[in-house]
Amino acid sequence: MRILSFIAALIVTFSIKANPAFEEQSTALNNAKTEQELAAEKVIDQLIVAYNQQDIKSFLALYADDVEFYMYPQKLMFTGKEDLIKRYGLMFKKMKCLRSKSLKRITHGSIVIDHESSEICSKEADVVDKRSEFVTSYQIEKGKIKKVVFFR
Repeated sequence: MRILSFIAALIVTFSIKANPAFEEQSTALNNAKTEQELAAEKVIDQLIVAYNQQDIKSFLALYADDVEFYMYPQKLMFTGKEDLIKRYGLMFKKMKCLRSKSLKRITHGSIVIDHESSEICSKEADVVDKRSEFVTSYQIEKGKIKKVVFFR
């Protein structure tokens, strides 16, 4: 009798775990994003749009004044909007096209990690000269990008 009870309990447990209806419910709960995560993603979505439109004003507006840029693991590249303008301002003016998109995204709290692709056209708007993929981590504070880490 004990063996039959054990087998019945095992079958019920397996049925619940293997039931796709329970899996979908679990996945939906795990995929629910917090308001903080949604807000952080919105900032990065706006960043990608500004980059693609080569709109330096909108691009800069998304960064904190004391933003820090790093190359992984913690090699400081530059800090502040002045250096950001030096790095991106000329590129926005010179390039015929800039195209970036998020291929895959992980968001945890105020941190957004994007696997991104980028295309650059330096001579003609429809002729891509350079394609690259990279991973970038963005830390958002008070609606602005505070820290950026590039993984190459």
